[in-house]
Amino acid sequence: MDILMNSNATDNISHLINQHIKLFNSFNNIYLFGSILNIEKAPNDIDILLIYSEYSNNIINDLNIICSVFANLSELPIDLTVLSVEEEKDTTFLKRLNSKYLKLK
Repeated sequence: MDILMNSNATDNISHLINQHIKLFNSFNNIYLFGSILNIEKAPNDIDILLIYSEYSNNIINDLNIICSVFANLSELPIDLTVLSVEEEKDTTFLKRLNSKYLKLK
């Protein structure tokens, strides 16, 4: 995949998330990471990190809706990683990505 095509894939998923941002109200932050950001390779999925501050039943409902909506909108499978603020700190998830992520919210 050339740089322009991969850049378009990143732009497209960013645009889709922004169009459906209300689906992500339960989450403090949204990050894209993984192969979708690699300009040298064709992406094999869309990795999204969602971070929330307090757990609630709304999170499970929202995740189900997000998966359903994006399965219909995207050609690539969606891989959601969901962590609390504390879990992200404990696992240093973002730090381990070595700044190879895109913050969308």
